[in-house]
Parts: sequence; C-alpha cells; structure tokens
Amino acid sequence: MTSISYGLFLSCINLTSIDIPSSVMTIGESAFQNCENLVSIDIPSSVMTIGESAFQDCENLVSIDIPNSVKNIEFATFRACSSLTSIDLNGVITIEGEAFSGCSSLTKVAIGKNATTIGGKAFFNCYRLHTITCMNPNPPTCYINTFYCSDNVREPYDVYTYANLHVPMGSQELYSAAHDWRYFNKIKEDMQVNGNVYYVNLTVQQGTTGFTRQPMKSDERYTIYIGSYGDYKVNSVSFNGEDVTDDIVDGYYTTPLIKNESVLSITYEVTSSNNSIMLEKVRVIGFDNEISISNIDEVSDISVFTADGKLVDSRPSSYGSVKINVMPNNLYVVKVGNKTYKVAL
Repeated sequence: MTSISYGLFLSCINLTSIDIPSSVMTIGESAFQNCENLVSIDIPSSVMTIGESAFQDCENLVSIDIPNSVKNIEFATFRACSSLTSIDLNGVITIEGEAFSGCSSLTKVAIGKNATTIGGKAFFNCYRLHTITCMNPNPPTCYINTFYCSDNVREPYDVYTYANLHVPMGSQELYSAAHDWRYFNKIKEDMQVNGNVYYVNLTVQQGTTGFTRQPMKSDERYTIYIGSYGDYKVNSVSFNGEDVTDDIVDGYYTTPLIKNESVLSITYEVTSSNNSIMLEKVRVIGFDNEISISNIDEVSDISVFTADGKLVDSRPSSYGSVKINVMPNNLYVVKVGNKTYKVAL
C-alpha cells in the first residue's frame, strides 16, 4: 500500500484515530474529510504528499505531526480543523491557499527555513494565533489575506496586531518590508528559532581596546584582520582559548565554522628596545577568567595589573608556564621580566 486513495475515509464519523502504514507515500484528496471525531493521526516519514482537503472539517483533530518529508501543504488541507492548537511545518516549502483557514484554536505555527510560498488566506480566521515562527531569513512570498481575520470574527488584522512574529537575527528589516509580513506590529529577531541556531555571538577581545560582541551567521567562517600598530605588536591570537597565532597568514586569521558563541582574543606586546632576547617566544593568552603565560624560557618575575595600575597577582621567579585567575570583562597589563603585554578578557 503506497497511497490512501481519494476520499477513502470520507465522512467516517466513528473514526477517532489511525496509524498510517510506513509504506504509504501519498494521502489522497479528501481522504479524511469530515471525519469529525478524528482526534489523532500518526503520519510516517514515508509520506511525501498530502492531498487537497485531506483533513478538512476534522473538527476534533487536536494535533498532528507533519514529517519533514512533506514539502507541500495543498489547498484547504486542514481547513476548519477547529480544535487544532499548534502545527510545525519545518520541512514544508509551499503552503497553498486556505490550508489552515478557519483553524480557530490554532495558537502556534512554526514555518521552516526552506518555505518559499504561503498562499492566499492560508491562515484566514485563525484569530487565536499568538506565536508565529518563520525560520527562513528571507520572507516567504505571501498572497492576499494570508493571516487576515474577517470582520465577523474579531476586528480585522487582529493577528497582525497582537501576535508575535519570530524571525532569524538580521532579517527583521526584510520582513518589515515584505508583503503581508509588514502588517505585523511585533516582529522579533531571535538568535535561535525552534532550536535551530541561525546567529551566534562572536566576541573579539583586544588587549588595547577591550572587547566587542556582534551576532554572526552560524555555520560560517570569518576572515578577520589581525594587525600590529604603533608601539604594540601582536603577541598571540587565540580562538575559544586555543592558540591560533601560527594560523595567521599575511595578517589575516580565518575562523573555523562558528557553531556556538565564540571568543577571538588578541594579546599585544608593548615594544621596547631593552627586551630580553630569551623571552621572544613568550605567549600570553586570556580566556574566560584565566590568563595563561607560556614559553617562559628564562626565570622571570610575573606581575598582573588592572588597566588602572592595581596589582592583581605576582609570581616571582617563574619558568615554563603559568596560569593566573582573574575577573573577566577587564583589560590587564601583564609583565614578564622586562616585557609588557596587554590582554583583554
């Protein structure tokens, strides 16, 4: 059995639940239409097509899981399913006209990142909608009255006025200008939408100026210029606490794929004519609440100061590697022998 035929269960008023075999690929047009007592249905991931009006007027259908294999919700598929409360359309590309029209109990809708088109009146008279999440950074094309509520239900544009529209970080301006989406009064950018990470914070800590934090698209690499200037030369560069100084090419560093909140830290050495040749290999790295000093190849006194000159810690006669705990979100001056470094955490 690869399909459920046209109208196979049409108006089966005693049908309350059904498990569709995993061999089924197509649920035909009007297959369960007017099954008014149908409460639940399990759609397997083998299903690729759900036909027009397949579940129309199933007024007691409370919830249904749409597998990611389904790419198109056809015309009036769930029209007047008045008990349906939420729907996830993570794999869907196209939502056709009146697909969820009259789903008067629907409160939450999640639309996937690959969605391109939402038909006219797709969510018409879904006047209890309060949370709409669209995971596509580019607004899907909407046709007339996509989320409209008619005058005889509640005041027109009620959903546009009161519902929260959640979109990926950086896309609010696009949604505010797009047809139909622009009517929403509450468009909110999210770093994560329905568990999908779209943007992550990259913090750049520089020993001379402190730190900056900005959202970056996730799962991408970024090339950043790392340069010395004035009396400061780059001593070390770390990414999430790992020394990547040797990965700098012609003054540029390219990050790995950024999947989570990340920190790029640049430590500078204050240049001086009397610096010790023996200490040329010293590297100073700051990450979290720790300053790590390595490659100390001559016995040296170590002191750590705040930017305004207050002593934080001192380690006389140190050799090899030293780690010092400090408070984060500060600039520090580190002295190793007669060398001076500036590091930000």
